[in-house]
Amino acid sequence: MPGVSPCLKTDAVPTQNLRSAGSSGPAQQSTRASRSDRRQMKSLAQDIINTEGASSSLSDRSRSISLDASNQMEWSPAATDLPAGEVQYLSPLEEVQKLSQQNRRLKLRMEKQKRQWRQERQMLLRKLRVAERKAHKLQKLLRLGVVTEKQVSTVQSGHRVQWTAEDISRALGLRCRSRKAYEYVQQVMHLPLPSAATLSRWIRGFRVTPGVIEAALAVLRAAVQGMGALERLCVVSFDEMALSSRYCYDASADQILQGSKLQLLMVRGLCAAWKQPLFYEIDSPMTNQKLNSVISVLESLGLRVTAVVSDMGGANEGMWRSSGICADRTWIINPVDDTRRVWVFADAPHLIKLMRVHTVADDGGLLIPDGRGGRALLGRGTFLELLELDRAELRVAHKLTNLHVQGTGQVSQRVRLATQLFSHTVGTAIKELLPRRQPQAEAVLTANAWFDVLNSRSQFDATIERSAYGRTAEIKAVQDRALDKMTSLISDTRKTSAKHPNGHRSMLPFQQGMLRTTVSLRGLYEELHRTVPELQFVLTSHLNQDCLENCFSQIRSLGGANTTPNAVEVRSRLKVLLMAPAPQVAASSGRAVLQLEPSDLMSTSRAPQQLPCVSNEALEGLLIQFEEPDQELAAREDNEAEGAYQAVAAPPSSSHEEVTPLQSESATAGDERLEREALAFVAGFVAAKCRHLDAGLGQTTDQAPPSSVPSSWVRALSRGRLTVPSPNWMTIVEEFEVIFRLMMGDTVDGQSGIVQRLLAALQCGERRHFLSSEAVRQFSRAASSSRRTITGSQAGLREERITCAYDFVLALV
Repeated sequence: MPGVSPCLKTDAVPTQNLRSAGSSGPAQQSTRASRSDRRQMKSLAQDIINTEGASSSLSDRSRSISLDASNQMEWSPAATDLPAGEVQYLSPLEEVQKLSQQNRRLKLRMEKQKRQWRQERQMLLRKLRVAERKAHKLQKLLRLGVVTEKQVSTVQSGHRVQWTAEDISRALGLRCRSRKAYEYVQQVMHLPLPSAATLSRWIRGFRVTPGVIEAALAVLRAAVQGMGALERLCVVSFDEMALSSRYCYDASADQILQGSKLQLLMVRGLCAAWKQPLFYEIDSPMTNQKLNSVISVLESLGLRVTAVVSDMGGANEGMWRSSGICADRTWIINPVDDTRRVWVFADAPHLIKLMRVHTVADDGGLLIPDGRGGRALLGRGTFLELLELDRAELRVAHKLTNLHVQGTGQVSQRVRLATQLFSHTVGTAIKELLPRRQPQAEAVLTANAWFDVLNSRSQFDATIERSAYGRTAEIKAVQDRALDKMTSLISDTRKTSAKHPNGHRSMLPFQQGMLRTTVSLRGLYEELHRTVPELQFVLTSHLNQDCLENCFSQIRSLGGANTTPNAVEVRSRLKVLLMAPAPQVAASSGRAVLQLEPSDLMSTSRAPQQLPCVSNEALEGLLIQFEEPDQELAAREDNEAEGAYQAVAAPPSSSHEEVTPLQSESATAGDERLEREALAFVAGFVAAKCRHLDAGLGQTTDQAPPSSVPSSWVRALSRGRLTVPSPNWMTIVEEFEVIFRLMMGDTVDGQSGIVQRLLAALQCGERRHFLSSEAVRQFSRAASSSRRTITGSQAGLREERITCAYDFVLALV
């Protein structure tokens, strides 16, 4: 470019040094020259940038610039093809091209670094998301109590930590269940746990002395701070457990102990699901002074004691008599506030057991009013007569067995036998099948309704008597009628025996306990309804000794096969039970911990409230247990099938063959009709199960019209919600029954796959297109789980019925 002076530039020497080396003039001239060079280079670069001509014109201009600047070249000492000390001169265009190449290389390097940065950023974001998911899962495990913070810290750092009370309690609970399980978790699952020495050191430092347990008292003191008015209402219950009476040495106390009974007192919430062992002694009965002392301690914590529950033991009854308890006075004065009462209850499950024992006794039974001014005998003969009559393969009173009537000893201590004997099903069966036994049927139904009222576990139930006491005015009216009927029945009932054929003059202790409990329930509800406005109902299952029996079961189970501990062992087990979480533990909050009972209701107010705290150990640990949904569903289905269809064999009586059928003139016709009634019950059960698949299989008893289906038993047993099968479905079920009997033979088919084979056979009938496979599967399972071996005359009858229907079945299978 004309008029542009060339400039000097080097690649290896700084600019200032180059100017000083290439100029021999004064410093002022050198400065002016460098400024002129910079201006010329800037003008040249701007001209090149603004040039939009062809490449030829750019080349011509470059040549002209090169010729014009031939006398003013830039020297470069970095040139390798020149002697040392000589200078290489570059034209401005070459300099621009060189800079452009450097710029392109830098751009390529920058793009490469950008790609690497983006890749590294994406990789780090993926790692961050994975870490966040792991952190979320870890927080969930911490929140659910699966692991603790100390265990996580041990795994992350690999260093030893100082275990907290929660860690010790959890580990102790696992160690008490099984030493092998504890070692498996440590060595195979690699979950950090305290060592055995650490657990032993903690146990030695935990003291459990007779009397009020101070550690449990400290737990209650902390828990009460977060409780509301309803949650502070509590019930005290006490009972005894048998011990081994041998002498034993207690190394921790350095003394020899001996005892035959453990007296344990427990406090539980009346309107909240918490409970806590509080007091124990060895070979020492409960007295008024001890009870008043415990009540005073609980009242000082802020709790309000409303009731006391005990069994009908002789020592307990003597204590209540000395306190002035009688039929008209079923309460004691609160030792802290003489304006409040503490109502006295007898354990309802214990009472129903005693009623069964006296009813089925060999030497008599109970003389009950017959409603016509006379008396009728309620004894084992009534139930044996029902068993003799209801002896078909499918039975209406399917839960009643000889064990319910003839069980003695330890068997008689089972509450289930008593509740099944005095059940709605058995009472209805006696009423329908034994017309001469109407007073006995009414007595059984009355006892069943009374126990339902005293064992409510939810606000509402399909059986009104089992709803919470006082939940609504209508429910309370029904429950009060049941209590009135039981009061009238028990007041006029007397025990009969060979020595007293006309009955004892006075009532038995269990009768007095039933009357006392009935009066106390009404009095407790009225007092609390008046003084605690938030209370709307009472769950009466909190007014029995189930919590104590459960605690005794846990104490026995801690010794494995040794279910009868001695005085030293029971103290150690009680200590472990207080420290370690029990299977009932379900929640925790803060530092306070009690045992939380499994219950859907946490309060009896209008709006359910959430409790703080709660487990049964005296430290801070707890354990949350979960059930597998599939196992729970399978178990529930098995229980339903077992409970609805299980036919229990009743051996024929050798003394007589006298049978009273339901509106029939022969025993054979009566057996067939009863079996059809039971089959209709099975068909209705399956129809109810499959209602969502096919609504035409049946209708409830309050909607079903009269039909040819044998539904007298279903209607007699129903409270309005049992299902009556439709005629079409009943016909199909009878066909299925014949197919089943052909497959099973005279006894039982022991080969595997019985349900699958039966299902395939049932689906081969001409009606298979109108049935749901789920309905057929339900019937197959029910039929397979409700059979027993048939011998004798029933086998002959069965063979005859099968032969008659054989041709018809061949068309189906």
